[in-house]
Amino acid sequence: MKKLFALVSVGFLLSCNQKDTTETSTHRKGANETEVNIYRAADSMMATFKRQDWHAYSKYNHPAMTQMMGGENNFVSFIQEQMKHIPDTAIKRIGVGNILQVVKTDKDQQCVVEQNMHLQLDSIDIKTTSYLVGESLDAGKTWTFFDASSSGLVTPKTIKPDLSADLKIPEQKKEVKQLQ
Repeated sequence: MKKLFALVSVGFLLSCNQKDTTETSTHRKGANETEVNIYRAADSMMATFKRQDWHAYSKYNHPAMTQMMGGENNFVSFIQEQMKHIPDTAIKRIGVGNILQVVKTDKDQQCVVEQNMHLQLDSIDIKTTSYLVGESLDAGKTWTFFDASSSGLVTPKTIKPDLSADLKIPEQKKEVKQLQ
């Protein structure tokens, strides 16, 4: 089971890896304070990743994911190991896109955030749009995230069993082309 969560985390890690050509949402303004805070948290998450400050980065990861990985230290070790296998030049562009939805429940606030990534590995060009689910337990002030694009045994409901039924998570979009 731990390996399944590791696979989900790898996708999340790739989706958060920020290089010099990264798009950021700092130029956007949210429609309200909650949206501003979502963008701020997502940008901060990517900044900690860029600095390779794995312990700070883990604070933006949904606590259930960190727990499923065996705690913060195991999560950090996993990130360090996975990043050894990702060439610095592979990620051409990554960024948080639009906030698609914010839902308030009795317990928390939840959101769906678009995420766009462009990778080039060897002679393959990959563009993906995936989705993060965010959760705030303090009325939208601070947010943690997890990749909702997972499929198979690890689903968003596996990570967050009380995920709101009102939250609509689109399917991941992927375009793969052979470069010449």
